[in-house]
Amino acid sequence: MKLNQKWVFSFALLLGFSYLMQWQGAALKNSFTPMGIIHLEFAPSAEVFQKILSQWDLQTLRWNLALDFLYIPVYTYFFRLTLALLAHRHRSKLVQQIGLLLRNAALLAFLCDILENIGMIISLGGLTSTWIYSLTNKLAGVKFAIIGINMIYILVSLPTLFLRNKEA
Repeated sequence: MKLNQKWVFSFALLLGFSYLMQWQGAALKNSFTPMGIIHLEFAPSAEVFQKILSQWDLQTLRWNLALDFLYIPVYTYFFRLTLALLAHRHRSKLVQQIGLLLRNAALLAFLCDILENIGMIISLGGLTSTWIYSLTNKLAGVKFAIIGINMIYILVSLPTLFLRNKEA
């Protein structure tokens, strides 16, 4: 499969899975948790965690977590492929290196997301240790920071590529 076909495939898969996650997790959004499962990821204590759970259907949550384990490699593949493509198209060696560093950071986001989900599953199982909520919360923060920085790099790089193509 050509690189452009791989990228289109990864983007279509990302869009499809993103829609599936939003559709399936819609029942987890309410006035108390307007961002859905993200509120659970950032629950700082057993009390907040349990209050969120009391608002939700646990079967819906379990399905959402299961789907997330499939979604994690999908978004990781998309980010790694996209960042590599964009990094190699930049003229600046520094900007290329930043893109490749972010490409590798996507693997850290992958690991953080897996561990964060495991932390939520442990908490769902009844283990209410403060360190689990704290660790899950911090892992979610690292994951979202990496994803956010990756998205900024991608969005900033896209116009540059279009301008570069016109100059060539």
